[in-house]
Amino acid sequence: MSGALSFIEPTEEHARLLLDWRTRPDIADQMLTRVPDDVERQKAWLRRSKERDDYVHRILCVDGVPAGHVSITITEPAWRIATIGVLMGERAGRIGAAPLNFAYMLNHVFFTLGLRKVVNHILGTNSPRLLKGQPLIGYRPVGVLTRQVVKDGREIDLHIFEMLAEDWLAVRGRFGVYQDMDGREWHG
Repeated sequence: MSGALSFIEPTEEHARLLLDWRTRPDIADQMLTRVPDDVERQKAWLRRSKERDDYVHRILCVDGVPAGHVSITITEPAWRIATIGVLMGERAGRIGAAPLNFAYMLNHVFFTLGLRKVVNHILGTNSPRLLKGQPLIGYRPVGVLTRQVVKDGREIDLHIFEMLAEDWLAVRGRFGVYQDMDGREWHG
């Protein structure tokens, strides 16, 4: 069983680790975008990310050891809508308590950032378990854009899910996580 979860802000020192995860074929296949294996470019991206006010990201750690990367992108600032992204680079990020990372992220979205909605796009190449699990977390399936994404000559379905702040409030008690990604407690 996996241990304690924590989240740390990525620095340029994490560039190689993030890039290794992001370019690994099994992970790259599940992502909407591809990145070149260029550590200097990755460092520049990390520097730019620090300056953005529409993007929050952290390295997910299990028992203090980096296991994945999570992000929140505010896609519609005026409407207070975001999307979240999760990349699990290590097995520890996929077992035990680590899959509860979404609860910390959703607390961050709805309480820390004060947003009202999350809309996520998930490639059909992801695990069927991931897709089936979205409603259990509180997401509502919006629909499927058939053969929407083309990667390496393959046409891939894009599944869309949404959640409002009140949806999260209605279900979050079952997960028992009241902290955001920075450890702030949010009750109520």
